[in-house]
Amino acid sequence: MAAFDFTNFERKGNTENDIQLNSVQAISEAVIQETENTLRSIKIFTPDLEAEIYNNDKLRKQLLSFTQGNRHAQIQILVDDISTALQSGYKLIGLAQQLSSIVTIKDTPVDYQGTHISFILFDQAGFIFKPDSTSHTAFSSNCKNRSNKLHEFFTSAWDQAEQNSHTRRLSI
Repeated sequence: MAAFDFTNFERKGNTENDIQLNSVQAISEAVIQETENTLRSIKIFTPDLEAEIYNNDKLRKQLLSFTQGNRHAQIQILVDDISTALQSGYKLIGLAQQLSSIVTIKDTPVDYQGTHISFILFDQAGFIFKPDSTSHTAFSSNCKNRSNKLHEFFTSAWDQAEQNSHTRRLSI
């Protein structure tokens, strides 16, 4: 695993413009708002596709809107355990099956599991970071230094990950 210390990550770098998100609803709304401003890529690192944030129709519609008419759109999702999402019919799973060339879900490599963090990256600038994936607090930031560190971590994990066969559309 890439050596990366998430200890006090929320206090490192330029924190002046950080926005504290103190509820699941605030986090979900921030994800939708940031998605509206995204031009090219969305990258999600999550242990289980956190239903309270990612499994809602408003986000699915916003992601669909993001992908339509945007030939550069790309959504990459790394998830530790997708079983609950598959059994419950999460909206992101359906979107990945519908738009398999744009939305890719991969299983997080074992070396990257157990970090207890969750984040979503928007293009090369903004992100929302949860220092504890089970917490209902997070922060939104445009700090380039921290964004670069999260991108480096995500890319390293992504390059080692394998696509989840349950999330691909099978054409016969």
